[in-house]
Amino acid sequence: MRKSRSWTTFISILLIVSTTTLFGQEINIGFQDSIESKVLNENRKIKIKLPKDYFNSDKSYPVIYRLDGELDLFIETVGTVNRLVYAEELMPEMIVVMIENTNRNRDMMPTNTSFFKSEPGAENFKKFIESELIPHINKSYRTTDEKLLCGQSLSAVFTLYYFLTSPDSFDSFIACSGGFPDCEEYFIAMTNDFLKTKQDKTKNIFLTHGLTDFLDPEGVIKKQLLSFIPKIESKENIVCKLKIYEDEGHVPFQSLYHGLRFIYSSKK
Repeated sequence: MRKSRSWTTFISILLIVSTTTLFGQEINIGFQDSIESKVLNENRKIKIKLPKDYFNSDKSYPVIYRLDGELDLFIETVGTVNRLVYAEELMPEMIVVMIENTNRNRDMMPTNTSFFKSEPGAENFKKFIESELIPHINKSYRTTDEKLLCGQSLSAVFTLYYFLTSPDSFDSFIACSGGFPDCEEYFIAMTNDFLKTKQDKTKNIFLTHGLTDFLDPEGVIKKQLLSFIPKIESKENIVCKLKIYEDEGHVPFQSLYHGLRFIYSSKK
């Protein structure tokens, strides 16, 4: 169960969100953009939050891309980023991009399973991100080369798939309550292929799991992750961590916070 948010949200008719209260001050949350995707043959909406000094400087910024772009997750993400940037001064200002869903099961699953029998679309969704979304963001806003990808639950499965198949697309990956639902053999084969490749640049991957996760009553996902981590850690230039939350369930509330702390503390 998610803990209650301490932020107060005021929803605007014209914008997605107008302001929220954080650390005693009001901040602008963001706005909505969209892309007419030729890859997916549909319009995809995205939510964007620019750093507070974006229009008062000529600086370029890293970008965090987060999947499942619902409003509450957008607010949580912006709040977490602002806490680490302005209150804790641990990481640089960054642009937040949230990708809204149209068909989540299709986009996030790289293979069929007994639970997800529809046509898998993860490869196509990855192509959309690489060939349409990232170029659109880079063209529209001042960005650096640094990029992060974060997913949770089913979109964490996609994040792991992305990491194993295209690690050079992002500098860091955060998978909150990710696992291999009924497709462990598929991911084992993918992991083995990944381990055969050469990794020249350092990549960070942070995974989380809650021991009271209702989707893992028998601890199968925990065992999968505990087996996955040593394999990934054995590869050169991979910085990896699995954080297990004893008293939390599915998608532990502070997963993104701890993931970003892990990534940027290792850069110090």
